[in-house]
Amino acid sequence: MRGGDVFYRERTWAPAWVMVLLLTVCVAAAGAVAYDLYRSGWGGDGSISMLGAVAAMGASLGLPVLIGMLFSRLDVEVHADRVHIAFGPLHLIRKRIPFTEIDAVRGLTYRPLREFGGWGIRPRGGKTAWTIRGNQAVKVTLHSGKQVYVGSRFPQRLEERIRTAMRAATAG
Repeated sequence: MRGGDVFYRERTWAPAWVMVLLLTVCVAAAGAVAYDLYRSGWGGDGSISMLGAVAAMGASLGLPVLIGMLFSRLDVEVHADRVHIAFGPLHLIRKRIPFTEIDAVRGLTYRPLREFGGWGIRPRGGKTAWTIRGNQAVKVTLHSGKQVYVGSRFPQRLEERIRTAMRAATAG
């Protein structure tokens, strides 16, 4: 087996209310910029160029869209030699945990608000959570003692797939 083989893949989307909130912010920001541009001359004497107006609208829309693209979903993959965790469709924000660094794995229910202050990439002491919703994860304990909580809708299945892939990597 090659390191690129995927034994397990899980995709968890951000809650719908988060996406609605981002869309609302995007529309409100675009409306505010359009109104401000209109009041400052875009709609009358032409003191603001069309290029400036388009740039301002792009900036007001760009940040919420970028946030949505980066944090719309959490992808977790178990490969032949590692666990791969990534946010968004482009996987620009990602973490790879080689099996050689893993000491233990355990599926669990936890309290993301109390233990980490919420969802996302949340470091707290020697622990870091990579979650997007819910209260279930697989706790991956590294040889260094650090712990990585990997958000999952099916933590027992993810734990079992990691264990199976680790055994296969050791045997092969």
